[in-house]
Amino acid sequence: MVPSRNAEDTVREFVTRFGDGSFAQATDLLTADGRTAAVESFPDEFQEPMDAEDALELYWLGLYAQYGDFEGVGEVEVDVDETGTNVTLEFEDGTEWASIDIDDGTGITGFSFSSTYEIPGYVDRSAFSERNVTVDTGDVNLEGVIAIPDGTGPFPAVLLVHGAGIHDLDGTDGASKILKDLAWGLASQGIATLRYEKRLAKHEVEDENYTLDTVVVNDAVAAVDELVTTDKVAEDAVFVAGHSQGGMCAPRIAARHGDVTGIVALDARADSTLDPDHLAILRYEFEPDGNLSEDQEAELERERETVRRLSEGDYADDETIWGRPGIWHRSVGAYDPAGTASSLDVPCFVLKAGRADEEMQPELAAWFRDEFEKWRTVDLADGSRVEFYEGLDHFLQKGFTPANPMGLYFGGNVAECIVSDLVGWIDDIAR
Repeated sequence: MVPSRNAEDTVREFVTRFGDGSFAQATDLLTADGRTAAVESFPDEFQEPMDAEDALELYWLGLYAQYGDFEGVGEVEVDVDETGTNVTLEFEDGTEWASIDIDDGTGITGFSFSSTYEIPGYVDRSAFSERNVTVDTGDVNLEGVIAIPDGTGPFPAVLLVHGAGIHDLDGTDGASKILKDLAWGLASQGIATLRYEKRLAKHEVEDENYTLDTVVVNDAVAAVDELVTTDKVAEDAVFVAGHSQGGMCAPRIAARHGDVTGIVALDARADSTLDPDHLAILRYEFEPDGNLSEDQEAELERERETVRRLSEGDYADDETIWGRPGIWHRSVGAYDPAGTASSLDVPCFVLKAGRADEEMQPELAAWFRDEFEKWRTVDLADGSRVEFYEGLDHFLQKGFTPANPMGLYFGGNVAECIVSDLVGWIDDIAR
């Protein structure tokens, strides 16, 4: 099975096949244990692969989205007994390393990546300090971290609100930490921040109480209260910035609190529900090129039916849909993000992102532009700004097309232009 003469040769051949996209041929070099290990080492927070070949392909899609074309095998470090190696994979715009276990008599017995978060270059850790705080929501306490710029202050301040599926206070997804990037990037340039853990991180929410307000809005309002009372924070310059679902909720948070200076919606939708007649974008949730198998087409039709039911309210409050009770979906469907933002005399900065291959993913590229145009037509308060950042993904990271959520596993940071534009807008509004 193994055509190479020693451990290093075997590893180089395996990684070369993997990097070239020859997943079946790469899988041929895995033993039965190796195939099991490749599946079991796949990160739980991402799509579960069906077999080792699927795992290799998903890893490859994430690496390409983050780093671009594979350029070759770099350094291979072989341990003394030649049963384990660390190998560097070189790409167009970066490197990644993998751990590979090997039995030279039978083949590769283990394959995994172990990516870690890296602090973005625009962060200056000497420019601010952090301290732990507690957000008292009335029924539970949530852990939080406040970053305060060095100096006498008072400083403008931003509450950072999670997107869906993000629970910890750093906004961790794989090796990406969107809230930490934003918190440290803003604090490096004179803007205080508070980020906090979502209620769902450590506290159960009963189905009958599982609403947009209980899970997101009420806790964020309490977190604004915590931020406003923080030393060196300018009480008349407190902003709410939410990512995705958190950005969708930002106008509601501001309305409930009643004393917010500005709203930031980071790649948030202008409406709260999908249109069942415009779901071509879901094709790319299955395959990057949208070319689906018969089984996938059937699954897509089931998804369309689910979206139709949600849009028409055709479900029970206690029915579980997409992992959440019906009462959640009903509370989301009853909320109008753009309408709420328009009703407030509070300036908004809406940052929409879109990274898609125009030829391979035309419907997705068009959908990104349409979502941007929806916000552009909203009558927002003076001082508002709506911008489209082409080439950035939903986590506001640069990368390659087609984008793939698996890219988050390999890290990446919020683009510097996002932080710079936020700083400029917040400073202008806070004057």
